[in-house]
Amino acid sequence: MRFLILALAASFAANLSANYIVKYKDGSSETSIANPTTSFASFSISGDIEYVEEDRRLFAHYGEYNDTYYSNQWYFNNYLSNSFYHAREYALADGGPNVTVAIIDTGITSHFELNQNVVGGYDMISDGANSRDGGGRDSDPSDEGDFGDNSGTCSAGSSSSTWHGTHIAGIVAARSDNNYGIVGAAKGINLLPVRVLGACGGLTSDIADAVRWAAGGSVRGAGQNPNPAKVINMSLGARGSCSRYMQESIDFAKSQGAVVVVATGNSNADATFYTPANCRGVLRVGAVNQSRSRSTYSNFGSIVDIAAPGDGILSTVNSGQTTPSTESFASMNGTSMAAGFISATAAMIYQANPGLYPDQVRQIITQTAVSYYCDKESCSKGAVDPYEAVSLAYNTTPNANFSYKDPVLVGGTAALNDGFSSGNKSGGACGTIEDVSGGQGGNGTLIGLFFIMAVVIFHRYKFTKQL
Repeated sequence: MRFLILALAASFAANLSANYIVKYKDGSSETSIANPTTSFASFSISGDIEYVEEDRRLFAHYGEYNDTYYSNQWYFNNYLSNSFYHAREYALADGGPNVTVAIIDTGITSHFELNQNVVGGYDMISDGANSRDGGGRDSDPSDEGDFGDNSGTCSAGSSSSTWHGTHIAGIVAARSDNNYGIVGAAKGINLLPVRVLGACGGLTSDIADAVRWAAGGSVRGAGQNPNPAKVINMSLGARGSCSRYMQESIDFAKSQGAVVVVATGNSNADATFYTPANCRGVLRVGAVNQSRSRSTYSNFGSIVDIAAPGDGILSTVNSGQTTPSTESFASMNGTSMAAGFISATAAMIYQANPGLYPDQVRQIITQTAVSYYCDKESCSKGAVDPYEAVSLAYNTTPNANFSYKDPVLVGGTAALNDGFSSGNKSGGACGTIEDVSGGQGGNGTLIGLFFIMAVVIFHRYKFTKQL
C-alpha cells in the first residue's frame, strides 16, 4: 500500500511546493514529494500513517556576505526573511547550470563586480549619432554614455549619463563575498549586454531585433549570438500600443525557451497604455518599497504580473558625468530596478530546474508571490518571494503544454484616444523608445516618454581601489 501511496504522490507532485516525511506506525519512514494525507484521502491510507510533516530544507548559518555595501542592500537583509539570500544559495544547491541573462539597455561599462560574468554582447543601435561610437551596429556593447549634448539630434534634456544598463546588470549578477562592493540577486549568471538605448532613447526596430538576437535568432547585419539567453530583461518603454514587430520578436524569444521580463514604467499610471509591457507573453513588473507597499511612481493595473523591490536600489555604475570613467556604485529608484530582481528570480528558477518552460516560470513567480499594500484597484498578483519560487521550481515537472493565463490576449492595446504628447521634446531619457512607424522628418516620433529608470540617484560611492 505504501508504495502505491508514494507512486500516486509522485504523479501528482507537479503543482506542489514542498517535500514531505511520511512516518508509518510500524516505525518505518519514507519521503514523498506530495502530502498523502491531503492529496489521497480517498484511498483510505491514514490507518498506516502515524504522521506526515514537511521535509524542510535547512541551511548553514553562513552569516552576512562580506561585501562592502551589503548592509545597504535592504532587499537582502530586510525583505521577506532574507528571501533573496536563501534563494540564491538554494538555486544552485543541486549543482544547476549557469544561466544567461540578456540586459537590453544602454550597454555596459567595465566593472570589477561584473566583468567576469559578461559573455559577449552586441551594440544594436543603428543610428550612428545616437550610438556615439562612430558607426551603426557592431559587436561592442560598451555604454558610451546617454547624456544629452543639446546638439539638436533629439533635443536631449539630461546633461549626465545614467549608466542604466550597468546598474541593472549589477542588480542581477554582481559578484559576492569578495570583500568589495555589493551582492547581486543571483549567482552563477552569464550576463549578455545588448545596447539599444542612447541619448535619444532607442528605436523599436533596434530593441525588437535585440530581443530576437538575444534569444538566438538571426538579425540582418548582426552575427549569430553564441550565448542565447534564457532570460531577457527590458527595463525600458514608452506610452503606446505594442508594436507588431516587437510582438513577433517576443513570440520568437518565448518559442526558444526564453522568459522576457519588462518593467511597467514609472508614471503612476495604468500599465495597459505602456509598451512593451502591454505586449503579449512578457512578465510585467511593478515596484514595491521597503514597507512592501506599491512604490508611488510605479505603474499599476490588471496586466501587471508581479512586483519587486524598486526603491533605493544600490548597484554598479560608472563615475563619469558624461563619458565612461572609473567604476562606482549608486542607488536608483524604479520599475527598471524591480525588473532586474525578477530577471534574477527567473534565472534562479532555471538553475533549480533547467527543463521548465517560460510559461511555467511566469506561473511559479506569480503563484508564490506574497501580498503587499496596493492603493489602487489593481497593482499586480503580488510581490516576489524568490525563495518560495525556487522551492516550487524544484518540485515542478516540465510541461510544454502548460499555458500561463496572460491578461493580454492580443499584443498591445486598442488605439489610444486620449491624446498623449509626441514629438522631439525631451530626449536623453534612459528607457525611451522611438517609434518610426509614423515618423516626421528624419528623426521619427518619440511616443510619450517615461523614465523607466526612475530618475533619482541618491548616493554615489566613489573609491580609489585599483582593479
